[in-house]
Amino acid sequence: MTDTTAPGHDVLPDPGSVDSDSSSGLDEAPVAAADVSDGLSVDECVLKAVEAKERGNGSFKGGENAEACQAYQLAAQYLRRHSEVPAAKEVLLSVQTNLAAAQLRLELWEDAAAAATAALALDPASVKALFRRGVARARMGELSDAKADLTAVCKADARNRDARSELAAVQERLAAAKEAEKEKLSRLFAGKSLYAPEEREVRRKAAEQAKRDRERVAREAAEEEVRRHAPPRAEDAQYTSPPSTQPFGRRTAVRPRVVAMPVVETQGKACCMSCSAQGGTLHRRCGPTGGESARG
Repeated sequence: MTDTTAPGHDVLPDPGSVDSDSSSGLDEAPVAAADVSDGLSVDECVLKAVEAKERGNGSFKGGENAEACQAYQLAAQYLRRHSEVPAAKEVLLSVQTNLAAAQLRLELWEDAAAAATAALALDPASVKALFRRGVARARMGELSDAKADLTAVCKADARNRDARSELAAVQERLAAAKEAEKEKLSRLFAGKSLYAPEEREVRRKAAEQAKRDRERVAREAAEEEVRRHAPPRAEDAQYTSPPSTQPFGRRTAVRPRVVAMPVVETQGKACCMSCSAQGGTLHRRCGPTGGESARG
């Protein structure tokens, strides 16, 4: 018997390289599994399964995806009782992977993932089954599982462009989902604080204090400017201010020190011009032994 499951006989391309069909929905297989294989030998079941598979391949090529699924399901029914027989197992593996491809065209993501999983139970290293399950999982939003399947495909077949393209799309969606989760968490923890009123009061007081400090500094600077440009007073003109020892910059005005001269009482006479301004008093330095009073 000719082996129709070899790579040269598997006529179904990967879903990424074919156009999707507008057909939707899928009828159940017309014959129950317990009926089709009753009374048939293993070889007869394999032969019937191969015939059904070929019909499914023809329907798949013609874009009749629902009919293709029915044919593949019928082929699988012939072989399920004999999945441990090598000849039957090989045909069943091809039937399940082809069924997954047809269901992907119909956008039956869960059914496609189940068919691919059934194929992987027969051969865990099946690249086609891994790829088709990865695509189905990606469409269902199971991104982590899809990434695992597609990564395994890329490792097994580095030249598989469809697998690399699907994997890149899945990784991009994973990154976007992670970023969205971070944004959600940041909004969650950016809500109002339990201490918001107290925090606002502290900030208000600090702002008011800073404003008062700025006003005080500006006022002192203005007063200093006025003092620096003001003309000297008449009573301070005869005194000389000592040199300032303060550093260059803002300086404190130094008032001249006035020394009060002691006076003594007189007979109503002035001892000098300065004494006459005192209303009849006499400086000690202008006593009877000196000044004008000594001559008087």
